[in-house]
Amino acid sequence: MRDASKIASINNKDLILIQPNRLMRRKRQWIGLPLLSLCFLLIIPGCSTQYAYWNSPKPAIISPPFPDVTSATRHASFKIADDRGNQDVLVLLALSGGGSRAAYFAARVMTTLQHDSDLDILKEVDVISSVSGGSLAGAYYAVTEDPEFVIPVPRCRLDCEVFTGQSKIACQKTGKKQQLVIGKLTAEEKKAAQKDLRKAISGCSAKEWSYIERLFNLSQTKVSSNRIWISRDEWDERTKKGLLNLNLRFRRAHVEDLMSRDYVGRWVQNWFLPTNIVRYWFTAYDRTDIMAQTLEDNLFDTKNLGVPLKFGDLNPERPYLILNATDGTEAYKPQMQELKTKSQKMHFGSVITFTDEDFTEHLNSDIYQLHVARGVMASAAFPAVFSYVTLKDFTDENDERYHHVFDGGNADNLGLRSLSRVIKSNPDRYKHIIVILVDAFVEPPGKSSKNPEPRSSFSHILDMNFMDSFDALLKSNRQIGINEFLKDNIDIQDKLTFWHITFDKVDENTIDITPLSYDDNPLELKTLREGLNHIETNLHISDNDKARIEEAVRIIFRKDGPCLERIKKILLSENTDRSGLAQKRDACLLRPDLEKKF
Repeated sequence: MRDASKIASINNKDLILIQPNRLMRRKRQWIGLPLLSLCFLLIIPGCSTQYAYWNSPKPAIISPPFPDVTSATRHASFKIADDRGNQDVLVLLALSGGGSRAAYFAARVMTTLQHDSDLDILKEVDVISSVSGGSLAGAYYAVTEDPEFVIPVPRCRLDCEVFTGQSKIACQKTGKKQQLVIGKLTAEEKKAAQKDLRKAISGCSAKEWSYIERLFNLSQTKVSSNRIWISRDEWDERTKKGLLNLNLRFRRAHVEDLMSRDYVGRWVQNWFLPTNIVRYWFTAYDRTDIMAQTLEDNLFDTKNLGVPLKFGDLNPERPYLILNATDGTEAYKPQMQELKTKSQKMHFGSVITFTDEDFTEHLNSDIYQLHVARGVMASAAFPAVFSYVTLKDFTDENDERYHHVFDGGNADNLGLRSLSRVIKSNPDRYKHIIVILVDAFVEPPGKSSKNPEPRSSFSHILDMNFMDSFDALLKSNRQIGINEFLKDNIDIQDKLTFWHITFDKVDENTIDITPLSYDDNPLELKTLREGLNHIETNLHISDNDKARIEEAVRIIFRKDGPCLERIKKILLSENTDRSGLAQKRDACLLRPDLEKKF
């Protein structure tokens, strides 16, 4: 009993000694939780606007931390300071919307233009205007460089013997195509190479020679992205010949692979990143931001280091880039009288572009500090699936305003309105203007006339006829957009060439075309066209749909051979006369009867 009472007394003593510490800990826990909750609630309001907008104000004087953005890097603009290719010809490339269908179609057309046997037509393009899915291909080309720096010399005489024995300069002549491949040179090698250029190249105009010198200087500069634009065909050819060096293999895949990745699947995966879970639920970070992050990780960051690319990082050797979106903001009227005329230009449903002009005039914002992925995402923010992309208006610091923008397809799914602005911003400067429209529109299948109940099971919850209404709007606006573009530029019709690259040209009337086979199953033209029409507008695409698009591009380029030849003749000669231009336009227009109208 003594022992038991002793043990009990010892236990009680221990309890007396231990319990205060437990109580103190418990007390601290209960005090800590409200403090943490209070801190959390105080922090959240500040975080909620942290990711609401991503643009920054335009500085009065460019100084650190803002980089020195020179005219060489101002490539998000309507005003062309540096022409590419033929200095007397303005070449404009429009890439339509249409999700991964448009991205892959644009990429295949661009690489086909690039690898033409007579002329690298892609190097002749001065401006790219893109919408939605087409912006993936257009923006990626604008931030990348080629595997080797090539200086085309199509309009001059080139003596390759001057470069015999040189390891860092290769002179290439294949048919009509002649070009120089330039490696990285030391200061002494650069001086010697400049002398050799003057010996080897002759018969150029002053404009053409100035362009060649500019390209030579750009060949020695570093491109920020460290990313390569290389087609699948070139990738395979280099692999077979053992020319795909380790550095190239390390820079991921070819452009067709990048344009056809399942970005929807990658987007869903990124939702479950711990940082995104917190930001999505407790800040203004939304599903559009997560997709922008996905595109940035795959296309628009620096290779290896993963630093986000800004519009100031656009490759100065590439075309000017115009990304188109739709303004979803009310037509507000600033109190300042001098700003009223500006605000009237921007209204709900109008086109807003990610250019220096629109950002300066309407937002007083620096486009060159904005991430490229944000601009691409704004252009491709399909309604209902993605939220608005918000841009802050820094015009009046006493009147806080924002612009909310979304998919450019609603305002102009072809990107032609911006090309009209380019033409009007550079008047009387060019002898010829070539517009190449890559149009990924497919004919909406519509509902079956034999089905009395067109709704699916899901339509009992959410009727999908809103997608049909969107397709009907795109179809109606499509031809209106083309007609308006031709009307707006009727004063330059004598020097305008318009090439409409579209799936419409893949039809049963196509002649002298032998379809390729995929898996030993030949695709008939009618079946091919039906297959193209059923490619959904989404940010992923199947292998079968990629094969259909590749076949369509081959057919279109064969069928439009006369138009392509006309364009090459204009680009390859400096002084092109205007005879036969009506025949040229008939060869290039989708409908020759438009020539009679306009």
